[in-house]
Amino acid sequence: MKDSKVPSSGFKQYAWDSILLAPMDAGCLAFIVQTKDVRFMMKTMARLAHSPQSTYRANRRYLYLPSKRIPDDAFETIIKEMFATREMDFMPDLVIAKLTELNVTSESNCSTLLRAGNLGTVRNMKFELITHRFNGQNPSERISLDVWDPKHGFQLRADLYPDKVTNLMGKTLSLTAIFYPPLSVVFEDSDPPIYDGLEFRVMYSWAQQNNFTWRVVYKPDEWWGAIWENGSGVGLSGHVSMDKADVGFGAIYLWENEHRFTDYSSVYFRTSLTTVLPKPKLLPGWMVPIHPFSTYLWSAVGLSVITSTLVLYMTSQASSRILGSAQGKVVINKYSTWVECAFRTMGLLVLQVPPDERDFSTPRHVPMRHLVTWLILFYFVVTTGYSAGLASVLTLPRYEEPIETPVDMADRNIKWGGTDVAYVFFLQQSLDPKMRKLANNFIEGNEEYLTREAGTGKMGFVIERMQNGHFFLPPFINEDTMQNLRVMKEDYVYGNCVFMLRKGSPYMGIINSIVYKVRDTGLVLYWEDLTVRRYMSTRRQLSVINSRKEADPGPTQLLLRHVTGSFYLLGYGLAASLFVFILELIRYK
Repeated sequence: MKDSKVPSSGFKQYAWDSILLAPMDAGCLAFIVQTKDVRFMMKTMARLAHSPQSTYRANRRYLYLPSKRIPDDAFETIIKEMFATREMDFMPDLVIAKLTELNVTSESNCSTLLRAGNLGTVRNMKFELITHRFNGQNPSERISLDVWDPKHGFQLRADLYPDKVTNLMGKTLSLTAIFYPPLSVVFEDSDPPIYDGLEFRVMYSWAQQNNFTWRVVYKPDEWWGAIWENGSGVGLSGHVSMDKADVGFGAIYLWENEHRFTDYSSVYFRTSLTTVLPKPKLLPGWMVPIHPFSTYLWSAVGLSVITSTLVLYMTSQASSRILGSAQGKVVINKYSTWVECAFRTMGLLVLQVPPDERDFSTPRHVPMRHLVTWLILFYFVVTTGYSAGLASVLTLPRYEEPIETPVDMADRNIKWGGTDVAYVFFLQQSLDPKMRKLANNFIEGNEEYLTREAGTGKMGFVIERMQNGHFFLPPFINEDTMQNLRVMKEDYVYGNCVFMLRKGSPYMGIINSIVYKVRDTGLVLYWEDLTVRRYMSTRRQLSVINSRKEADPGPTQLLLRHVTGSFYLLGYGLAASLFVFILELIRYK
């Protein structure tokens, strides 16, 4: 195995990896490994447990047996270097058997005697069972657990796998976080540095219960980062994947790609992502004449005009032929042509009574008189309704339709942005084309760019809604920028927050027990409120919460923009009549 070709990158497999992965993924929690190179096999087992090819996550026990006698000096150097490696911080249950006595001169005979079937025939051999301290300020310290020989067995009858995790005896763990209040608050420039927030308080509870200290790995510009196929990465998730940190936190959702390289704790909090978007703008004044009726109502009015024109013409033709003269000839009147009927109907729409109602010289028949009278009443009701709607439009300002849902954002092709692409991980994997379009409209920018755009009020920005109603607000979302922005009614995604650890971390069970307690007792909600009061601006929170409330402007004074549409109609009418007049002069010159 050792002589195999070394992989060119971190998680590219050896040809024989599948042989070891099979029992690991089958749920085997203990391995006995007989090898002449303990360090190589230790790193191999750690690499496979961390590999994206491994699916079963657990803290396993290891017993390493020798296959040959190694000189004491060389052996002690090997385990000293081995215990100092980073992998040993994640393998508390590891025991190495050191062959201390064996009266055999031939190395080949030694290998033969050490096989399981021959151990009972050798009476003058002894094994020292060694492990590392794991906890305390010197976790790589060599610890002798017991001595075993074939005749007496274990001399001290010690526990070969003692609990090293419940009491970490002041061991220093590495935590990585981002500045994401109220979940995590980091002020490294303060004296002393401030580490607070909901998630840090969970860590304080864990440290108090299991007796450890910690340091923080903090890169303010990297946010959640990413993990690449070889296991390296940047940002919060990259620090955990590369073992630069034992635990990572900061509004971490159940991301699928990152889970291939790391492990997630139990859920402790629920958050959701929404956006603040440009406020609806006041509609232009030329649209005032259109506003009293909806699109469907205007369609109904147009259909009624066409129908009335058709009925007028047909009734006029039938009345003239049947009732106009004994010869059945058509009598010329005001409804003899389609054009005349159309103009009369349009006149009724603006309450213009047909001239034949006042001109008794025009032949009138009973069917036409009834029809015209009922049309006058019908359009009187329509016009009265329009007048009432127009009064409402002139009294209350009219705005664009607000954007309330993610579907609205996609349909309106709104550009929106945030500081990290993690905000759209779930949208990118969606099967809904509108959600993928929404993800494509997302702009990842630095704080300087987003601050500049926030002042214009032309694009949207992602914010995170906490379980108790507060928001994570980036610095550029403040009282001034919220004058032009409005929080969306619906969330575009929600998720459950977790802590991120190494695959098979020995700390997973303890963290989960802490999570259960603080979640079930409601402490997370109390800590959310406490962090907001201590480190966040209540006025900024209220500016977002109240952005959906419409301020009452009071009575509206009539302005020129209210009658702009009327002047447009007048101008259109004059221009059309002048154009037709010129055409008539040319046509009938």
